[in-house]
This record gives sequence, structure tokens and C-alpha cells, in this order.
Amino acid sequence: MENREILSAALDALDRLLKMFMIERYVYLALTAVSFLMVIFVAYQLVSSESVNKTILLAVFGSSGLIAASSARISWFFNRAFTLIESVIKRISQ
Repeated sequence: MENREILSAALDALDRLLKMFMIERYVYLALTAVSFLMVIFVAYQLVSSESVNKTILLAVFGSSGLIAASSARISWFFNRAFTLIESVIKRISQ
């Protein structure tokens, strides 16, 4: 019965952790969506225009970098959260 209590406490802690950082995850998700739309718009501008200027190139690299950074933060957060659960499950199974 003790193992179930430990697992239940760990899952409750994970649930609280996910709820605590929900706003941060939504901010990163919104940034990623806006950046993705910006990449699509800038790609259209690149294809439709006859010349390439610095502004368009900066928009492409800036928005793709923002997508990478926000996706990395979300992935890091979930990786840390599930590593916590993995360690609890390993401890229970031993």
C-alpha cells in the first residue's frame, strides 16, 4: 500500500506542477503560433517579391529562432516533469 501512496503523491505533485506553470506554457504556445504565422507570411513575401532585403531575412531568422527557443523550453519543462515521475516509478519497482 505504501508504493501506491508514493505514486499517488508524486502524480499529485506533477499535477500541481503542471497547473502552476500552465500560464507559462500557454505563453510559449502563443509565441510559437505567432512565430509560425510570421514564418509563413515572410515565406510568402520572399516568394512573391523580386528582391530580398535585410528586413525579410531578419524576420525569417528571428521568428524561426523564437519557434526553436519556445519549443525547447516547453520540451525541457515536460522532460523535467516526467523525469520526476520516472524516478519515483523506478524507486517503487526496486
